[in-house]
Amino acid sequence: MTKNYILIFIIALFIFESCEKAPDINEINATSFLNGWEITKTKYDFDIHPQDLFFINPKIGFVVGYNGDIYKTINSGESWQKQNSETTLHLLSVYFINENVGFVSGQAMSGCLDADCDKGCVLLKTTNGGETWTKKLFKDYVRIKSLHFFNESRGLALIYTPDIPNSRDYYIAKTENGGDSWEFIDLAIKPVGDRFYSIDNVVFITGENQRIYKSTDLGDNWETINTPLQAWNDVGNLYFYNKAIGFIVGGTNIYKTTDGGINWETVDFPFSSFHLFHFYSETEGFNIESISVYEGGDFPTFKGSQSFQTLDGGVTWNKSELNDSISLGLTYFPQRDLGYGINGSEFYTIKKK
Repeated sequence: MTKNYILIFIIALFIFESCEKAPDINEINATSFLNGWEITKTKYDFDIHPQDLFFINPKIGFVVGYNGDIYKTINSGESWQKQNSETTLHLLSVYFINENVGFVSGQAMSGCLDADCDKGCVLLKTTNGGETWTKKLFKDYVRIKSLHFFNESRGLALIYTPDIPNSRDYYIAKTENGGDSWEFIDLAIKPVGDRFYSIDNVVFITGENQRIYKSTDLGDNWETINTPLQAWNDVGNLYFYNKAIGFIVGGTNIYKTTDGGINWETVDFPFSSFHLFHFYSETEGFNIESISVYEGGDFPTFKGSQSFQTLDGGVTWNKSELNDSISLGLTYFPQRDLGYGINGSEFYTIKKK
C-alpha cells in the first residue's frame, strides 16, 4: 500500500515538472497611459527575435523570427507552440488568408551549417494551419519581405535581388500561383518603406520622389499619388484608417487626406513620427512611442513608452507620463478594438474597455 502511494506521488511529481511553465501575466494600469484601453503583459519562458506578427482572428496568430522560428497561438497569446519550419534561415514575414492556408518568407544566408544555406531565400507555405510546411528556395533573391495575399494564388511581396551597380535591387513583385514564381513590377519604390499598407484590399506603398503608389486591383495596376512633401524629404511612414482617410509623415511634418490621397493638408500633431499609430474610430486614436536615450556605450538605453491620445480626430492630444513597464515591439491589430504586441519574451494585449 505504501509503495503504491509512493508510486502515485512520483508520477504526480513527474507530471507537474514536465508541464509547460505557466506564463507570468501582468495587467498594467493603463488608465493614465491610454484612457479607455486595457494593456496586459505576459512573459514567457521562450525568447524569439521577432520579425513579423500576424493574427488571422482575435485568437489565432503567428510570429516569425530568426533561425527559422515560427510560433503559433490559438488562445490570443495565452500560450504559444513552436512550429517545425524545417529551416534555420531567418524568417521575415508571415501572412495567412484563413485558418489553414498561410505563407512565411525569409532571407538568404551563407556560411552557415543549415542545408538551405547558399541556396537563396525561402518561401514556406502551409495548408493545415502550420502543422506542416512546404518549402521553396529562390537562388536569385536575397530576401522576400512584406507578404500580402488576397487569396491562395494572388499575392504581393517586396523582393531584394543581389546588388548590381547602376541597377535597381528592390521590387514590388506579384504572384498568381501561390508564390511558385514572381513577376517584378518596375516602380520607383524605396526600401525605407519596407512594407505594404492595406485597407479593404486597397494597397499602398511609399515611393521615391515624395510619392505613394496605390493599387485597387490586387496589384495589377498602380496609381501614383503625389504628396506635398519638400523635395529633400521622403514619405517616412503612412497610415490609412479607411480608403479615404489617411496620414503620412515627411520630415518633421504630418499630413492628412480625406479623399484617398488626392489632396493633403498639414496637421499639427505633438509628434513627428509614427510608432504605434492607430485609430479606433474617425475621432479616437493614439500614437505610442518607445523612448530610448544614449547614456554611453554602443546602444541607447530604453527608458519606457509614452502615449499621445486624441478623442477629436487629432485636433487636440493628451500626452501621458513615461511608463517604463511598456515596450510593445512588433504590433498587429486584428480588430480596431484589439491589438497585440511582442518584444522578445514579452507579449502584450491592447484591448478597448
